[in-house]
Amino acid sequence: MTARSSRARVALEPRRLWSLRVSLGLTRWVLYAVALLGVVATARNVISPPHERIAVAQAPRVFDANAQWFALSFARAYLTWSADPSLHQGALSPFLASADDPDGGLTPAGGSSEQVRWLAIAGARDGTGGEHDYTVAAGTVGGSVRYLAVAVAPGADGREVLARYPALVGAPIAERAGELDGPGLEKVTNSAVIGVLERALRNYVDASAENLTADLATGAVVAPVAAGLSLREVVRLAVEPSGAVLASVLAADAQGDLFTLAYEVTLAQLGGRWEITRIQS
Repeated sequence: MTARSSRARVALEPRRLWSLRVSLGLTRWVLYAVALLGVVATARNVISPPHERIAVAQAPRVFDANAQWFALSFARAYLTWSADPSLHQGALSPFLASADDPDGGLTPAGGSSEQVRWLAIAGARDGTGGEHDYTVAAGTVGGSVRYLAVAVAPGADGREVLARYPALVGAPIAERAGELDGPGLEKVTNSAVIGVLERALRNYVDASAENLTADLATGAVVAPVAAGLSLREVVRLAVEPSGAVLASVLAADAQGDLFTLAYEVTLAQLGGRWEITRIQS
């Protein structure tokens, strides 16, 4: 037997000269386009460099029940006195480490007395170094309300201590709200949605659970409503940024008192009809 050696074969395919020129020309223009895109991207980064976005996660504010209780307890002891100064000093002794100022800087008028009927935290803010500043509202037996600023700091052993002398301050000023029915939000204009909302809100406020069920989606979450209310009017239906509807309604209680109330309602179109998926305050 004789073995034949295999040889590589080269096939020559004739092509016209004009097709070669077109192919080379297209390649050249593709390279030009890629280079131009690179130049444009570089120029854009020089003229308007991309902004670095940094997400800053803020630590959640911790509710310090011990510090609040310390502030309330100190305020009661501080604002309660009688003709016997030793009682006032004794009540303050757990809060004051120094015996140089056993009254905490308070010198009641001779023969006067004061008693606290109720206390409440009217304001709070976090200070530096773990300090908490509280404004304590104290109602007195005489009918007046005093506002005492109490600074509470962590002590060396971790327990709360009075950071400095208290301060008598004015009542916290509440910021006035604007219109409360979502004036900056777009109104609901879909007539089918309006019909479902008005019917569902009436049944919800009137506590007609059986009728309300007809407009609820499966698994709908509905917050309990106060008993004894009746819907008088749906004042406004506005679309919130989340897509939920802010529903402002006028309702009356059993005595005839009128209340303008707001509820947040979420809908979904299921099976060709609008259904309520959530009602909350």
